[in-house]
Amino acid sequence: MKLDLIVIGGGIIGCSAAAFAAERGASVLLLEEREIGAGASGRNSGSVQYPFDPILAALHVATLDLYRELAAAGPAFSFPAAPAGLLLLTDDPAEARDRADELARDAPHLQPHVMTGEALAEAEPMLSRDLAAVRLETGYPIPPDGATAAMARRASEVGAALRVGAAVAGIRRDRDRVAGVTLADGSDIEGEAVLVAAGPWSPNLLDPSGAWQPIQPTHGVTVQVEVRSAPTHILEEGVVHTINQPVESGDTNAEMASSFSMISVGRTSTIGSTFSPEALDADAVAPLLLNRGARFVPALRHASPLRSRVCARPQSVDGRPFIGSWPGTAGLFLCVGHGPWGISTGPASAALAVSGILDGDEDGIVPELRASRVVGSSG
Repeated sequence: MKLDLIVIGGGIIGCSAAAFAAERGASVLLLEEREIGAGASGRNSGSVQYPFDPILAALHVATLDLYRELAAAGPAFSFPAAPAGLLLLTDDPAEARDRADELARDAPHLQPHVMTGEALAEAEPMLSRDLAAVRLETGYPIPPDGATAAMARRASEVGAALRVGAAVAGIRRDRDRVAGVTLADGSDIEGEAVLVAAGPWSPNLLDPSGAWQPIQPTHGVTVQVEVRSAPTHILEEGVVHTINQPVESGDTNAEMASSFSMISVGRTSTIGSTFSPEALDADAVAPLLLNRGARFVPALRHASPLRSRVCARPQSVDGRPFIGSWPGTAGLFLCVGHGPWGISTGPASAALAVSGILDGDEDGIVPELRASRVVGSSG
């Protein structure tokens, strides 16, 4: 039997798309090579927040509604009723004022205002006393893999089949139409439509020639710790630093951009973040992140890592995802390239993709997000 939809990738986008399509009566098979949430969708910092891009803002607002709906369906997934608040940290009060003024012009709904001295200490006693911050009304802390796991359960409950451990070797085409996929074991699966949501591995599936490469992996390391009286706000450093860190092999160094962040759910805090074109050694980077974080939260100097993880974010060349139909191949769709905004905008992106697949309607996808746009590619 030919399936209505084959979804490649078990991240937040793939799981959301499988759920939405199955709820509409489509026969759906999701294929995931490793595990659900194996990439950035399960190894992020756990902050659902405003993406600071007006093109992505509508996706973020719609995603919040989808998470509230997901939380209302049962106790397995919990989503905060209100934002915890985001503190953009700096040691320069003038810089904080300039940033607050900029955000007041560009995103006044975030209610930006500067906090210093006793006001900041009262809001977050764990912070160093010489810091300033811009507080924004955004940021919903959730467990890093919580949303993806919940969407996978929803997809399974409404009839989508989830096959973990199935590596896709290629997409099958019959002239100018998709025919299904071929797995690494040589078997074929027939499908009327295929949605590629495989993160940074998507370009090679869509265009094996390698001509279409507007999405590249950006590797990030996070480390989880347990601290007493964890911060209630989401904490972020306002500056990105470039330093050398050991790569995955351990015998070479990679230039890595790093910026402190701290997101807490209960007593567990996730510390990040890093941005590297090379795969990093998570265990080697973890103490460096904690040491850097101690500049902002001194208690991190004595924290012991519970778990450190590395993932590859699918970073597009213009910072925006590709959503919709693949030019020249009927029935082939993609929804990839969200970078650090996957859990903040992914479910709404998946809903747009599913509408295009089942209804043939891509009117809801703005030109800046369409899969057919040409950004450093020949696609």
